[in-house]
Amino acid sequence: MWDWKEYPQSRAMYEDAKSVFAMGVGSQVQSFGRPHPLYMTRGRGSRLYDVDGNEFIDYLLNYGPLILGHCPQVVNVAIREQLEKGTAFGEPHPLQVEVAKLLVEAVPCFEVVNFNNTGSEAVQAVLRLARAVTGRTKFIKFEGHYHGWMDNVFFSFHPDKGEDFGTRENPQPVIHGYSKGVARNVLDNVAVLPWNNLDYVKNAFRNHPDEIAAILTEPIMSNCGIIMPRPGYLEGLRRLATENGAMLIFDETITGLRGALGGAQEFLGVIPDITCGFKALGGGFPIFAYGASREIMQVVSNRQAVHAGTFNGNAIGCAAAKAVLTELKKDNCAIIRRINETGTHMMREIERMAKKYNLTVRIQGPGSVFCVSFHEGEIWDMRDAFGQEKEAYFVFRQLLLDHGIHIFPTEKGLWYLSAAHTDADIEKTLSTVDKVFGIMKGMGL
Repeated sequence: MWDWKEYPQSRAMYEDAKSVFAMGVGSQVQSFGRPHPLYMTRGRGSRLYDVDGNEFIDYLLNYGPLILGHCPQVVNVAIREQLEKGTAFGEPHPLQVEVAKLLVEAVPCFEVVNFNNTGSEAVQAVLRLARAVTGRTKFIKFEGHYHGWMDNVFFSFHPDKGEDFGTRENPQPVIHGYSKGVARNVLDNVAVLPWNNLDYVKNAFRNHPDEIAAILTEPIMSNCGIIMPRPGYLEGLRRLATENGAMLIFDETITGLRGALGGAQEFLGVIPDITCGFKALGGGFPIFAYGASREIMQVVSNRQAVHAGTFNGNAIGCAAAKAVLTELKKDNCAIIRRINETGTHMMREIERMAKKYNLTVRIQGPGSVFCVSFHEGEIWDMRDAFGQEKEAYFVFRQLLLDHGIHIFPTEKGLWYLSAAHTDADIEKTLSTVDKVFGIMKGMGL
């Protein structure tokens, strides 16, 4: 049995926090760390430091936004300068227009954009937009896709033991029992389908003629590890949406700015009607974007579909976004290319090491973000991803943590790369993975 490392200061802080702070952490996913959450004091570049004085090479990156790493100088300088001018004005300001122009230039489906502060808000904005444009109310949501914590999308994304999802051919939408307070009537306006099979989408349009406003999808499924679309699948969604008068919406919360400046729609070559997301846009500051063609966005421009929010497009978020976009654009997006190449190299090496120790490991993703999971067989949808026990992942994660490598706390297993990760970081990480795989082999996993 492995002698697990102790994190006494984090443990004590967690126990104290629970007495005054709901869950003891700010978001539920943070509470899943074993044996308890770790409390961090600072980050710099590719490194994180906890209250016990431990140093980690960080591949969680605040769940993805830190594409330039922790405390990037270009963002810090921009924020300091803006702090001297003001944070939010209750009025428009020039930075909003500058960032909007950069986004319109970068993202294929953008002609007009607007801003939110979180991905959950941005999803609500695009669903309202699609309904306003089409005059319809229903939308297609796919099993396993996470589109935020609002009631009308918070279902059928992470199954719990004993929940009945029906079959792939006859799926059953599920409001998960682990979150009380979600009203059952949120299912009235949605068709929940397995992903990566066009026949199910065709059937949904046949069963709900002239009712479906939108197909809402991640272009790369990122809540069940990383699952790539089957060849032709996104193209098929594009065709079916057009044929049936519905909007194709890409939720690029995770894929935006990763893989390409224009997100997955750029490097996969399928252009949606509407896009929301871009978690990495602020480099760690809260700013999200959504947008579409000028024609589609006209209902927002004409104030026929309300879009509101006190902090939308605030000066701090926009200053950070301008700095991030400007940095990523340099040298024909050299930073993004390097991140992709680094991630692809890590994927190949981790796979090679797993074979060396005869461990069943799957590595999937486009490079800039990828997942390491302990599955047998191919993974194409939620049912594949959650159909097996994953205790091996938690052992893997804890062993890496005890050796100074910080990754995703749950079995999603995502690894995010940043501009701050050096060749030395990657070499040390891969050496540590090799050591951890050796330990796991000795444990009989």
